[in-house]
Amino acid sequence: MTVIAVAVLLLLVAVGVVLIHRLNGQHDERIAAFHYSDVLPGIGRRPRRRRRPAVDGSVPARPAATAAADDIDFGPTVSSRGRRVMALLRDRKTYRERIMQALYQAAESNRLLGVDGAKLRTDLGVPEQDMAAACMYLAGEGWIVVDWGRGNTPAMITLTHQGIRQMETEEEGRG
Repeated sequence: MTVIAVAVLLLLVAVGVVLIHRLNGQHDERIAAFHYSDVLPGIGRRPRRRRRPAVDGSVPARPAATAAADDIDFGPTVSSRGRRVMALLRDRKTYRERIMQALYQAAESNRLLGVDGAKLRTDLGVPEQDMAAACMYLAGEGWIVVDWGRGNTPAMITLTHQGIRQMETEEEGRG
């Protein structure tokens, strides 16, 4: 009896080792696909621009209150590694509004079906990375439901009841 119990225990340990090994392999693939060590856009310190010299050394080029604004670089749209940096805040808001408006217009004609994510991205001219970020935000608010495709891209996007109510509220506020 004890020999059987020991054999079962060893078998369970072996299954556990294999399972952990497979999970570690999946985790390694995920790390290779998403570069966690890269600086996230909008987070952390931005590179400083050099301050422009004043026209006259005794007179500052800008008032002291706004001189610090020269140190802020809202950055290029392409990083030093050649990757596209995500959009600025106003661009992200614009993308979210345009996505919601397009989904609302599609929902007016047919409330049951969603919109193809790739087609919507192409129609609106939204970069892929910004489209994914906007969809994650809108889904987090509960305004849309996203079926995700390969590479963290939205495959199908559907406006929720909350999203329709949000758009109707905004429409009433405008009109």
